[in-house]
Amino acid sequence: MLEALTFVLAANGKAFFENPAYLLGIPLIAAGAIGVLLAMSPIELKWPQRAPAEEEYEIVDHPADGHPDAAEYIKVGLILAVITALEVAIYYVDALEGALLAILLVLSAMKFVLVALWFMHLRFDNKLLTVMFSAGMVLVTALFVIVLSTLGASLV
Repeated sequence: MLEALTFVLAANGKAFFENPAYLLGIPLIAAGAIGVLLAMSPIELKWPQRAPAEEEYEIVDHPADGHPDAAEYIKVGLILAVITALEVAIYYVDALEGALLAILLVLSAMKFVLVALWFMHLRFDNKLLTVMFSAGMVLVTALFVIVLSTLGASLV
């Protein structure tokens, strides 16, 4: 018990709460503990189930109105593969070393948008969901830049 107290109060010459790595671990440990408690809980969590319908449903061979067919998804997958190959190729170009991070972030954002719009079907859903996903991407990128600059890491 005394060893745990000394770890919390002074770890490696720093107080526990002065080290950003320890502070980041606290919410992660809490989320993991909640997950473990839910997983081991005797309470069974289920999604509400609809009662089975009396009539039979017909099997539909074609996609719903407005949704693309399989060939369209293959085209988007090929575009994603080309963007990934471009990212790998750009990494090895020495002349682009100064702008490497910016170029890779833009290409990654393009891939994120393609995956979210096509494979997660945001293109066919409510526009509010698209706005929420886009805002999440902007916030994560801003957090990435802020954390790296706060910790003294170089972005270029």
